[in-house]
Amino acid sequence: MYKSSIFESGITDYEAFLRENQRKVNLMLNKFLRFSILIGPLLMLAIKFGIFHSVTYTSCIIVSLLVLSLSCIHYALTQREGNTTRAAVIAFLAMDSLLILMNSAHIGIYITWFVVPLVSLLFCDFKIYAIAVVINYLMMTASVWIVAPYYAGLRVDFSSAFQYFAGRMGGFSIETVIMVVAGYSLCRISTSYYRELIEKYQILSDNKRQMNEQMAILESMSDIYEYASLINLDESTETSIRHTDEKDRHVSERIEGQADVNRKLLPTIAQEHREAFLAFANLSDAARALHDQKSMDREFRSEASGWFRAQYIVVERNPDGAPRCLIYTIQNVDKQKRREERLIRISMTDELTHLYNRRCYDADVETHRKRGMEDDFVIFSIDVNGLKEANDTNGHAAGDELLTATARCLAKAIGPVGKVYRTGGDEFLAIVVTDAPEAVVDGIKRLSEAWHGKYVDAMSLSVGYASRRDHPDANIHGLEKLADEMMYREKNRYYSTPGIDRRRTS
Repeated sequence: MYKSSIFESGITDYEAFLRENQRKVNLMLNKFLRFSILIGPLLMLAIKFGIFHSVTYTSCIIVSLLVLSLSCIHYALTQREGNTTRAAVIAFLAMDSLLILMNSAHIGIYITWFVVPLVSLLFCDFKIYAIAVVINYLMMTASVWIVAPYYAGLRVDFSSAFQYFAGRMGGFSIETVIMVVAGYSLCRISTSYYRELIEKYQILSDNKRQMNEQMAILESMSDIYEYASLINLDESTETSIRHTDEKDRHVSERIEGQADVNRKLLPTIAQEHREAFLAFANLSDAARALHDQKSMDREFRSEASGWFRAQYIVVERNPDGAPRCLIYTIQNVDKQKRREERLIRISMTDELTHLYNRRCYDADVETHRKRGMEDDFVIFSIDVNGLKEANDTNGHAAGDELLTATARCLAKAIGPVGKVYRTGGDEFLAIVVTDAPEAVVDGIKRLSEAWHGKYVDAMSLSVGYASRRDHPDANIHGLEKLADEMMYREKNRYYSTPGIDRRRTS
C-alpha cells in the first residue's frame, strides 16, 4: 500500500512511515467520499426509471449532502497534521452512514458492511482498526433496528420486529467476531512485515549513503589521477571511479587479467619496462603481493605519454586477509620525473664544463665495484697544463675558456666509449670501456693540439690511463692511482721542456 512512493520519499523510520501511509490512506478515502456524492444523483436516476420504489428524492438529497459535509470535514482533518485518527473516524462514519441510509431505503446491502473495517486495515494501526469495528457494529445494529419492522412484516418466519432484529444481529455478531479475529491477524502480520521491511530498507539506505560518501571521497581523490577504478577481485569486476555512469566491466582471469587501462597502455610501454609492467598489471600476482601490504606502486615509461605511476590500494579484505577490493590508479608523473632527473643531473654535473662531477664519479665507481670490471675497463686521468699561467696572465676568463675547451675535447674523444668527469680545478677523470686506450689518448692529443682560443692560444693536456687487462690484480682505486701516476709523469715531461713555467694549480 503506497510502499513504493513512501520509500521513494526517503522515509526510513517506521513511525514516519506509519504517519505518511495513514495520510495517504486518508487521501484515498477522501477521494472515495467525494465520489460517493454522486450516489444521490444516481439513486434519483434509478427512481426515475422505476428501479427503486422505496427511495424518495429527499433521501437522495440527504445522502449527497451528508456525504458532502463529511467529506469536507474529513479533508480538513486530513490536511491538519496530527489528526489522522479523527480523520479516519469521520471517513468510517460517512461510509457507515451511507450504508444506513441505503439500507433504510430498502436497498439490499449486507456484505458491504464488512468492507469498512477491512479498509481500515490499510492504516496498519490496531487502534484505528478497533475504532472502525466498533463504529461499524454500532451503525450496523442501528440499521438493522430501523429496517426490522419492514422486513419482519414481509416474512412469515418472524413473528415480530424484535425477533427479526435478534436473528439478523446474531448472525452479524458471529460474522463480526470472525472478522475481528481475521482482521487482527492481518493487521499484526502487515505491521510486522512493514516494520521489518522498513528496518531492512533503513539498513540498505544507510549502506547506500555510506557507499555514496565513499564514492564521493574516491571521486574527489580520483581528480588527481588520469585513471581510477574499483576492482572487485572476488566478483572479477572493475568499476570506473572517474566515470560513474559506466557499467561494471568484467576483468579476465587469463594472462591479460588486468585493469582495462593496462590493456590499452601495454602497446605503448617502453620495451625495457614491458616485462615488469606485465608482472605488475597481473591481478593474481598483485593480490598475492598485497596480502600483507596496504598498497603497492611502480613507475613505468610509456612511449606515448611518458612516465606514469601505477598504484594498487587495498580497501577491503576477505577474512583470510587476502585483498577483496582494490583501488587501481594511473597518474602521469612525466613532468615530475623529468624534474627529478634534471635535479639529479644538476647534482651530478659540473656547472662550468657540464661534464659529470666528483659525486657522479664516486657513484659510478661504486656501481662498477659491485658489478665487477671487465677486461676492457680503463680509467683515464687528465690534467690541464698551464691553467694557472693562463689565469695569472689573461684573467679567469682565459682559465674558464681553457677548462670548457678541455671538456669539449674530452667529451668528443671519449664520449662514444665512456664518461668524463671534472673532479677538481684542472683535474679530469674518465671511465672508458675500450681495448685500445692508446687510440683514445691519440684522439685527445689530436683535438687538444688543434684547438686555439680567444684568450689562450693553445691547449696542452697531460693524460694517463690504467686498464684492467694490463693490471688484473688492481681494483678500481688502484687503477685510478696508476692512471694518476702516469698522468703526473706526462706532466713532469711537459714542464721539463725549456721555456715552460712550472707553476700550476695543485
